[in-house]
Amino acid sequence: MIKTIIFDIGGVIARTNFKALYSNFAERVGLPSEFVVDYHTTNVEDLLLGKITLDQFWKDMRGAGAKPDLDLQAIWIEEGTKNREINSELLKIIEKLRKNYSAGVLTNLTPPRLVLDEKMNLYSHFDYAILSCKEHLKKPDPAFYQLSLAAASVKPEEAIFVDDKEKCTVGAERVGMKSILYVYPDNAKLLKNLKRFGVSIE
Repeated sequence: MIKTIIFDIGGVIARTNFKALYSNFAERVGLPSEFVVDYHTTNVEDLLLGKITLDQFWKDMRGAGAKPDLDLQAIWIEEGTKNREINSELLKIIEKLRKNYSAGVLTNLTPPRLVLDEKMNLYSHFDYAILSCKEHLKKPDPAFYQLSLAAASVKPEEAIFVDDKEKCTVGAERVGMKSILYVYPDNAKLLKNLKRFGVSIE
């Protein structure tokens, strides 16, 4: 019997135009957009695993020539909010699901993206959230999925994991969880797949 449903954030709950975010942020703080793009590309693993902290990120931006008198985080949040779409319909579905199941987050994310998630209060829609940059683990590492199972106090077969990347849904299946590959923003298909696993939605 299913007891918890676990969701990825990027490409499922929210979709961000990172190209526009990086470009607009760079222009406003006085950096070449190529630098901000290359920084994320080069350091993506360290960012996802929290080896590069948020403070270090801002320090690196300033070290590269960002204007010293600006509030970099406030500008990042402004641009991130403008270039982000929230899957409001899915959040309403999750609200209904939580009447009968716990709902959680298991996501690979960087500290700068975490700032956006927190500003938009995304995690308030869930019972627990397991974040790669805080746990220093990421999908598809089996240990990362196990953290979500522990947070929900469930066995693998009692959990469904929803993600937009096949390597991540396959990773969930390898630890014994059920999985759904999500195609943004096809919530009708998601509902059909949830019902296929016996999930009731009021």
